[in-house]
Amino acid sequence: MIKRNFFERITFTLKDTEKLKKPIVVKQASDIKLRDLQNKLYATKDDRIQHNISKDIQLWQLGAKGENNVLFELKNSYLPLHILHDIKIASEENKAQLDFVVLTRKFILVIEVKNYYGNIKINDKDEFIRKVYRNKHLQFEEGFYSPIRQVQRQAIILENVLKQHEIINKTPIKHVVVFTNPKTILDMKEASTEVRQIVLRADQLVSYITKELKQKSPVHFLDNKMQEISNGILSHHQEKTFLHKDDTIDHKLLEETLETDIKDVQAPVRTLNHSELEEALRSYRKQQANKANLKAFHIFSNQTLEQLLQHRPITLAELKAIHGIGDNKVNAFGEELISIIQRYSCR
Repeated sequence: MIKRNFFERITFTLKDTEKLKKPIVVKQASDIKLRDLQNKLYATKDDRIQHNISKDIQLWQLGAKGENNVLFELKNSYLPLHILHDIKIASEENKAQLDFVVLTRKFILVIEVKNYYGNIKINDKDEFIRKVYRNKHLQFEEGFYSPIRQVQRQAIILENVLKQHEIINKTPIKHVVVFTNPKTILDMKEASTEVRQIVLRADQLVSYITKELKQKSPVHFLDNKMQEISNGILSHHQEKTFLHKDDTIDHKLLEETLETDIKDVQAPVRTLNHSELEEALRSYRKQQANKANLKAFHIFSNQTLEQLLQHRPITLAELKAIHGIGDNKVNAFGEELISIIQRYSCR
């Protein structure tokens, strides 16, 4: 954080503007964990280990898909926001991995994203309960660690770090949990009003931010100040994977979501003619390289080609999870790659 004397602070404030009208993505999500898993997958010949790693990759991609849904909503909010995706931060002995930190003119918002499928009830004690049905009959129900408590803890750690380093002083830090899977059934009839206000569907997120921006706040940031705070958050971001002990029920919900997606979505479209698809992707890569007067590997590498053949993404979110395919390439030819993969599907 830049230290300024009184006159420098006055000058900084007088020169600040309020021209920002739409969101900007200050930080993209990291794919370090995905690349680590993929490297481990390529390094082993053990079928059992390959199966386990492949499942971990699919779970990572499932989480990325949910976060990309939230990112889409934020990027298309038409609000002056700074979006920081996948922030890892530490305060003394405490560590937190935040799915999103969103800086507005009046507050900071921490977002925890959940993309799993299931029947979830929040009772009158604000406890989260998972219900399991078989043939429309309730088989059992069990509680799992509250994602609200999870995001509260993340917000506290972030606030401690930012105040400790004088990046903020009286800025409100809010938090929400966003469920992104449309198949998730949320029963919040018994939940407290406070909880119902901060547990959202993805399509409710922008409305929540808009409503909160209409509330009174002790701060109102202009453009340069927003950039300064964003830079301050980034300066304390640690680009490494924090290891957390997985909540057993939460892990079950993710695995069941993966199984549901494979059964309901992937099976009809993912049995592909491998050799013809590979030839089509190589031909497309060469065509794009010739247009841009580049080498083929500049479009995407052989390693990326192998992952396209292995994972066969059929959405932009899945495509973005492929190593070597970032935002620029998704924007440039993402739709065409997906179209090629779908064209060679066995219907």
